[in-house]
Amino acid sequence: MKGQLIVRGLGKRFGGLAAVDDCSFEVVPGQVVGLIGPNGSGKSTVFNLITGAIRPDRGRVDYAGRSLLGLPLAVVAAGTVGLLVYPVLIGPLQRRLGKRPAGPLFLVLTLGLSAVMQNSMLAVAGGEYLRVPLLMCGGVDLGFTYVSNQRVIILAVACAALAALFLFLRYHRQGAAIRAVAQNPVSAQVVGIPLTRIFTLTLGLGCGLAGLGGALIAPLFNVYPTVGFSLTLKAFAITILGGMGNVLGALIASFIVSLTEAMSVLVIPSEWSNAIAFGLMIAVLLVRPDGILGRRRR
Repeated sequence: MKGQLIVRGLGKRFGGLAAVDDCSFEVVPGQVVGLIGPNGSGKSTVFNLITGAIRPDRGRVDYAGRSLLGLPLAVVAAGTVGLLVYPVLIGPLQRRLGKRPAGPLFLVLTLGLSAVMQNSMLAVAGGEYLRVPLLMCGGVDLGFTYVSNQRVIILAVACAALAALFLFLRYHRQGAAIRAVAQNPVSAQVVGIPLTRIFTLTLGLGCGLAGLGGALIAPLFNVYPTVGFSLTLKAFAITILGGMGNVLGALIASFIVSLTEAMSVLVIPSEWSNAIAFGLMIAVLLVRPDGILGRRRR
């Protein structure tokens, strides 16, 4: 009989201490399994890893053979949704508004779309917490700390995606058109750049990158319909901190925020770490209103 709960190669380290190392077992329906050992042997950690209270550094836990879709499909699905946003929602609103400023309305519209999508997923799939398997088990022991391979993959793929985005915006014809529309949409339209196509492409590209990021970090969290809300707010703070429209500024800001959050837990309670991004954003904007690498518009 196939196991209802399957634990394979589960491992967890806290700094230099290995709390759980290569734990594997199966539980079939109707079977009772007990974990026996002295205090400090990792029993509670195993239970927390299985229930998703903390994330494992390596190994995987499968329940009833349930798995989630892979990385490429997440990128394609999110990008497809992004391609539909402008022609279906933003474009009609822009035509109805005419020459009236619509920036705040677009923000409210996309936030409303996000709320609709989250609540639709909640109604269809329920609020059950799911877990995504790690892309690669194991990790790198740096002596003073332990970094899982999943986080190394996230760093590598994020840097590669950001470099590809920079090269696309810098050297590709469509990338140059996106930059031209961002600087002056009226002049861009005068020289023959189709605004509708560029707006649609930009939204599709942005949503595709968001799907890539979500698929990469999903194994680090318990997945549920509203899991991305707090991360979206933090990404917004990083974008403002680095400078609107500046790719290099966003990269620098992300490193500043992440390192500051990681180091802040040494002096302040971890519950306050989520406020670091917005605190930094406010402090920088008081000194540089256009962000770290943002250019002042005249």
